[in-house]
Amino acid sequence: MALGKEHIRVDKVPDGALFVREKNPIIMSKVIDATKSVFRGIKNGASKFTESVIEGSRIIPSKNMDHKTPLRIDAGKYDPITKMLNVVLQVNSKPQSPGLQAWLKKFSTHAKLATARFNTAAPDKKVEYYRMLEELATNGKHNLKNMKTADDE
Repeated sequence: MALGKEHIRVDKVPDGALFVREKNPIIMSKVIDATKSVFRGIKNGASKFTESVIEGSRIIPSKNMDHKTPLRIDAGKYDPITKMLNVVLQVNSKPQSPGLQAWLKKFSTHAKLATARFNTAAPDKKVEYYRMLEELATNGKHNLKNMKTADDE
């Protein structure tokens, strides 16, 4: 999504650094919503969230699909007792959105935009997958708007 000058503003943060912020939080939300739609459309997306994923590894999308979305979901720690897999929404290295670029400049590609948990024992994996995507999108929008990471919560 190309944004003109009327859609962005430059803010100064407490440490004195300047960053570009989209004036309209709806535009930032659209990037996350569009990514959520891409993730929902991944064939067998829910089946990729298992107890066998390696902590820190990318779950979705595959690296060769980075051009379709500025965000990715990486695996966090898996708890074998609760069967819950922590997942992390992270920003890819070259997002087109000025809001994501500013967030990335302030933090890094390894910073957590949002976190959620995926129940690997859920009876309906697709429902659990959609629930997790919604949670990541909601938390991601909040953190992007407030220029925070999931660790700041």
